[in-house]
Amino acid sequence: MEREKDTWSYINIWYLIIPLAYLCLFFVFPLLKMMSMSFFEFQGVGKELGAFTWGNYTRFLLDPYYWKVLGLTVGLSFCSAIICAVMGYPVAYYLCRTEAKVKHILTALALLPLWVPITVRLFGMMAILETGTLFAVEMGLVYCGLPYMIMILTGPIGNISRSVEEASYVCGAGFWTTFFKITFPLTLKGLASGFMLVFALNTAAFVVPVILGNGKIVTMTTLIQQQATYIYDWGFASAISVIFLIVSMAITNSGAILDRWSAKRAERSAKLLREAVRGEEADK
Repeated sequence: MEREKDTWSYINIWYLIIPLAYLCLFFVFPLLKMMSMSFFEFQGVGKELGAFTWGNYTRFLLDPYYWKVLGLTVGLSFCSAIICAVMGYPVAYYLCRTEAKVKHILTALALLPLWVPITVRLFGMMAILETGTLFAVEMGLVYCGLPYMIMILTGPIGNISRSVEEASYVCGAGFWTTFFKITFPLTLKGLASGFMLVFALNTAAFVVPVILGNGKIVTMTTLIQQQATYIYDWGFASAISVIFLIVSMAITNSGAILDRWSAKRAERSAKLLREAVRGEEADK
């Protein structure tokens, strides 16, 4: 028995070591390499790095063009996440409140775009959208992010017992009052998680601005690709990547503030529901 326990302990250690080694080799090390490269002059592919410099960062920070590209990227991602939340919430709500057989079919339809390669989907959108416009890129981001938003929202909405909503109806509240006072506050944390996920995915989107932007819409991802592959200025491309990483992480982690606010709203809604139930029991 003791020998078997030692064997499993040995195996469990490898379960931890292998993923950590993979992350260090293919994530941490390249990230550190990129960050170090951003502080040196790039002399060319296969050559040693030049002198230490802050020029790669000052070049970005002092040029209004690059700030416009950063603002455009954040703005497109932010707006697409909002649109996905507005469009995805009703769909997720209906999926959670419909019959099981219909739910399976509708869930498959909601996930259907993910079964098709993204390049095929975007080339199909080129037939109905005018490429090279902000509208086309925005619709492409919404199209790619909407299934993820729907799937994330089905969890928190489905976890709300129907008896909670029925108790609100019994107390005299209508559908919209119940929704805004009970259902919506209880799902705010899930909505925030879906928003941050879609926002993070769309800030890193590369294929969408390349295909639907048609070279006319420059985002941070396409800017990095241009600097790295066409201009061969890997130092500046690394600096852009580091700045973009910091901005994206700062915005994404700001969701913790919304989580705390949504938790207070959910607690308030639960308190109102408990008071309503107590009042109903007292009347009986």
